[in-house]
Amino acid sequence: MAPALSPKSYSKLYINGQYVDAISKKTLTLLNPKDNTLVTESVPNAGAEDVDLAVSYAEDAFTGPWSTFTAAERSACFLRLVNILDDRLPDILYLDSLTTGNPISLIPTREKNYIKNCLLYYAGWTDKQRGDYFPADDGFVKLVRHEPLGVCAAINPYNSPVASLFIKAAPCLATGNVLIVKPSEKGPLGSLAVAPLFEEAGFPPGVLQVLSGDGRTGALLAEHMRIRKISFTGSVATGKKIQIAAAKSNLKRVTLELGGKSPAIVFDDANLENAVNWTVNGILARSGQVCVAASRVYVHEKIFQDFLEAYCKRMEAASHKLGNPQDDTTAYGPLVDQGAYERVRKMIEEAHSEAELVLGGAQHGTEGCFIPPTVFINPKPGAKIITDEVFGPVSVVQSFKYEEEVIGFANDTEYGLMAGVFTKDVSRALRVSAKIQSGVVGVNCVSQMNIQAPFGGSKASGIGREFGEYALRAFTEPKTVLIK
Repeated sequence: MAPALSPKSYSKLYINGQYVDAISKKTLTLLNPKDNTLVTESVPNAGAEDVDLAVSYAEDAFTGPWSTFTAAERSACFLRLVNILDDRLPDILYLDSLTTGNPISLIPTREKNYIKNCLLYYAGWTDKQRGDYFPADDGFVKLVRHEPLGVCAAINPYNSPVASLFIKAAPCLATGNVLIVKPSEKGPLGSLAVAPLFEEAGFPPGVLQVLSGDGRTGALLAEHMRIRKISFTGSVATGKKIQIAAAKSNLKRVTLELGGKSPAIVFDDANLENAVNWTVNGILARSGQVCVAASRVYVHEKIFQDFLEAYCKRMEAASHKLGNPQDDTTAYGPLVDQGAYERVRKMIEEAHSEAELVLGGAQHGTEGCFIPPTVFINPKPGAKIITDEVFGPVSVVQSFKYEEEVIGFANDTEYGLMAGVFTKDVSRALRVSAKIQSGVVGVNCVSQMNIQAPFGGSKASGIGREFGEYALRAFTEPKTVLIK
């Protein structure tokens, strides 16, 4: 697959239905993590004046023609967008592969289908924003309706920039809001490229805008007094800053989808092959750079050795599929940049004194930001490798003996995003899944999300939910009308 779009052509912001020169003269420099070669150094880094301009146009769009669209008209826009993306999406996603290291082999299936299904799902929700009616038994008829918030903002991660744009844009626009998107400074190209397709599909100018920029641009959005909602996906540390900025400004609504340290619990009656498949895939997806990565695997002592042997065999085999992300035969790419690479390498080096390394650990190849699948066992209590999010293809496998013991292991963290329970015992599956402190628990699966069901974390892994009807409620405000 050859590039059809030039990354150097995205040197403008997308505001009010057109590409415009940024008022800020700062730019972003983007490298390809496979070899650290220059991709572009002309992507704008939006400043305060750019943000203010986008907000003004967003306000005009919210109160303009977009506010008169019927539910059927909004659905029609979604469906036209699906058809437009069918041919154009692969080239757009290729752009992000150049700077994030996401393998293009994911585009035809995982990326494209994910985005398409998200749009089709929310296209069916535009005419189902039902409210409530309560009878006048006290002399008042009570009506409750769910109204759009207005100007919203999305701050997206680098591991799936375009997919994240649609995950947030679909429920936001389905409920009649408008959206300003700030993609990660590590992967802004695809988001800038996809933006004009919204107008092509019939959405009015200003309904969706894209501002490229770094963390300061995100801070400007979080603290802006005329933005009513912000949805952020990223680290816990940044999520805390966004929540503080939102509270200090105008108490804007906040959805935070943050980090994870997902446990997978494998009981002795589990289907061993199934457990190995899910846990390996759960740590290697996007080279471990996903919030739901199955980075902690707890295995019953009766099957620990058999599991570990099969698990390490699969992880080692995966290292041979690590390579050039722009080659469609590559399954796993590099980490996103040199900073991420150095951070993961440091965590691996520190873990040598806290756990036993049984696979990987060294640099893969002689150039680029490649980390091979890495496995530790027997961590010491409180070891950072089992308490802190790595965000790389690094896992810890540990044995357990009792059910209550492993539930304690699983919950001994401030994270609570994803977990997995592998067993043939339905009663045990339900019992353990109820006791695990996590927003999502898979039974005989892990690191899995579904557009129909709410996704989000407990504890420090986030606030609010994405996907399903729950995301729609996060983009609306209930209003009660009392009729005497």
